[in-house]
Amino acid sequence: MSEHFFQLNNYFNMLKQSSALLITASAATILMMTANFDLSTGSNLAFSGVLYAQLAASGLPLTLAAAITLAAGTCFGIVNGILVTRYDISPFIATLGMLFVGKGLALVVCNGQSVRSNLPDHFNAMMSESFLGLPVPIIMAVVGGTIFWILANKSLLGKYAMVIGSNKNAAVLSGINVNAICLWLFVIVAALAALAGIMTASRIGAGDPRINEFFFMDVIVAIMLGGTSLTGGKGTISGTLIAALIVIVIGNGLSMLNVLIFWQSVIKGIILIVAVTFNEKILIGDLGSKMPELENSID
Repeated sequence: MSEHFFQLNNYFNMLKQSSALLITASAATILMMTANFDLSTGSNLAFSGVLYAQLAASGLPLTLAAAITLAAGTCFGIVNGILVTRYDISPFIATLGMLFVGKGLALVVCNGQSVRSNLPDHFNAMMSESFLGLPVPIIMAVVGGTIFWILANKSLLGKYAMVIGSNKNAAVLSGINVNAICLWLFVIVAALAALAGIMTASRIGAGDPRINEFFFMDVIVAIMLGGTSLTGGKGTISGTLIAALIVIVIGNGLSMLNVLIFWQSVIKGIILIVAVTFNEKILIGDLGSKMPELENSID
């Protein structure tokens, strides 16, 4: 419906915009395979973007500012992981609490105002530079997606995550260190959400505490739409990557048609409900088709 949609520049813009989502959702997919999830990725992104901009504006080299920001954002995952694994708190409660903590910290760091002044001229270099003719964020997304595809399909981490999500007790009895794996996955997701914050701040050329408030929703929609089960034990990185691109394309198209951001949230919510419904129906259908075989094996 838009004459500008099928232009090469728009494709590159969509890929650049989706890079942060692709990287974060890839890691979060493996986490959800263990039947855990992180609702604090959006507030982590906002906090990290503001902190990165604030540090850069204070005169710190961008490399050092990025390192400090990544360390601070990773703390979200450490707290989430400890609450879930050591204190046996529901991931919903733990990460929802950190969501509010992150939103508050983002506003505290910048006193409720966007950080736009005193930023270095090369502040947006990460998102504007190219390598071998390709924008750096697209390269980062491809590399990140490939790494997590390998981890999910070719490494013990992916196999252990699948086992933990399928049957946690069986995983423990098999000698798998369930708590350590889940803790590390929370940490990895938080670190990549912090990286997404740095990338977002670089893309818009500012640190905004209210940017991407529904980023966590995009992450979960991409994961669920890609075929990963909320109850764990099932998921694919390739499905998540394709679904993340679908989410970005939908948002891009609706923006070109001047659809208000509020209605975009409504549409994404409907997509999430439909995705979860079909996903769970498929799972139940698969289980039902295997019941006679299971009963015969029991007999």
